[in-house]
Amino acid sequence: MARYSQNSISEVSRRNNLVDVVSSYVKLKRNGNSYIGLCPFHKEKTPSFHVSEDKQLYHCFGCGAGGNLFDFVMKMENLDFVDALKFLAQRAGVVLEEEKGSYRPNQDENDLKQRIYEMNLAAAKHFVRNLADKNAETVQRYIKKRALNHDTITKLGLGYAKNEWNDLCNFLSEQGYTEQEMVAGGLAVKNEKGHIYDKFRNRLMFPIINVRGSVIAFGGRALGDDPAKYMNSPETPVFHKGSHVYNLNIAKQYGQKEGLILVEGYMDVASLFQHGIPNAVAGLGTAFTPDQAVLLRRYGSRVYVCYDSDAPGQNAAMKAVDILTAAGNQVKVVQFSGSKDPDEYILKKGSESFRDCLNQAVGSVEFKILKLRSECDLTSVDGKIAFVTGVSHILSELDSQIEREAYVKRIAAETDISLEAIMAEINKWIYSKGRKEAQKEIFSEKNLHFTSPAAERASQVQTNATYKAERMLLNIIFFQRKAFELAREELSSELFCGEDNRKIYEAMMAYKIENPEADASGFLSNIDSSLKEEAAAILYQEYECDSIQAAKDMIKKLKGELMHSKIIQLSKEGKIEEVNVLVQKYTERRG
Repeated sequence: MARYSQNSISEVSRRNNLVDVVSSYVKLKRNGNSYIGLCPFHKEKTPSFHVSEDKQLYHCFGCGAGGNLFDFVMKMENLDFVDALKFLAQRAGVVLEEEKGSYRPNQDENDLKQRIYEMNLAAAKHFVRNLADKNAETVQRYIKKRALNHDTITKLGLGYAKNEWNDLCNFLSEQGYTEQEMVAGGLAVKNEKGHIYDKFRNRLMFPIINVRGSVIAFGGRALGDDPAKYMNSPETPVFHKGSHVYNLNIAKQYGQKEGLILVEGYMDVASLFQHGIPNAVAGLGTAFTPDQAVLLRRYGSRVYVCYDSDAPGQNAAMKAVDILTAAGNQVKVVQFSGSKDPDEYILKKGSESFRDCLNQAVGSVEFKILKLRSECDLTSVDGKIAFVTGVSHILSELDSQIEREAYVKRIAAETDISLEAIMAEINKWIYSKGRKEAQKEIFSEKNLHFTSPAAERASQVQTNATYKAERMLLNIIFFQRKAFELAREELSSELFCGEDNRKIYEAMMAYKIENPEADASGFLSNIDSSLKEEAAAILYQEYECDSIQAAKDMIKKLKGELMHSKIIQLSKEGKIEEVNVLVQKYTERRG
């Protein structure tokens, strides 16, 4: 895979305004010279996410996330730089130019990913052809039994993996794909003798397509007596189960207006889709993950959890609710009776009845209380105690005192236990949680170890004036040419007590020497990823001051700090003569 030219990258950056891109994910409001909104990367109620149109940077003052146009898309869409570049190029209508003969780090890995994407698409088309084959009677009987129509099958791209050992392998080999690529892509399995065979056999195939429309994996529903009812692709260079959900490529266009419906299985999604409910998505055969919760938050105004009605399904729903809530999703839980899953329910009672269930969905707290009530015998004293204890724990997690009090009044009436007793139990949970958090902080502080003068100073710089002065100085150096020239003459990296500040300074000076007219966004594209958010936070700030004089004052301050630190260290080591020399220099400089 060739490297894309810098001209192409610059054109993509020029043609995509960061404010416009961010606005497609986050509702922004102008605030002075910048825009603000709720951060898409952490849960918050008060906006702390800022976007600068002038600098083409974003920074969250809550969680610290920050960067440029490419960083935002990479994080929101879970892409590497190359895929983010392609995504933005397509958005702006830019044709990317490749640099011939250039070397790209991880070139082999990128080449493999591209081959797997292409191979998956070829496999999906092959499965579709198999399904239409007049001899595919087994799968066609199953489809008829599940009442799936042609439109649903076509739009979801369903197919058939034949009940043969090498049907797909032979086809892909004819298309020029190697055995190594088939195994790496999860479409083939290699046995102990080194022979490969099809991963999926005699299964109804569901292509798993990401939000950009690429086939990244497959799920297969067994049509015979296979003990593995459902089988998913293994982890591959383009597929990580915990980072994707099924059908989001279609559901995303309805998510902001109607919300997303989280179900357990592919057939649930297919049945809902067929009945005019296209905004359903499903997990991929494993426990729901925080990454999946963050993904849904990007595309849905709320998430309706609609898991199977049996005990395992409801227990899984409880876990999913907690994960979704922690990621900042607005969560509702759909409840239904008389059917084991959404697929069976909608086939029995139709789409209107299912929509009624959606309208009657309960909030996450209500769901937890209802589930707990179903597990406790409220006619017995022990049952009441267990119920109130569990409810108190649930209510202790609420931020709203009003909401908590409303539930307490209802629980008191249901159980005939006093308001005061229930509130006392809730406060006990709150106190216990607060004490644990405090102990965590104390423990982490006790485990900080510093061995050098620079490290000793660094342990205090997070809140003191020196640390703030360093960050202000870095900002001025980058944006003010005269301050940059002053830094080249007067400043060295050893003067910075903060290690990140020191590294950012070194990267900044090296970059600015080579690119004197470069902007902040360009610099962030070239700095080490571990420093990117800190650098974005530094460069995002605006300072109103005499920049040259401020730079001089701060450089003088840093030199004094370093001198003072060296004097303290030499004193500890008993090097009195060296101390006297430094003290004299320090006194002369201050004078």
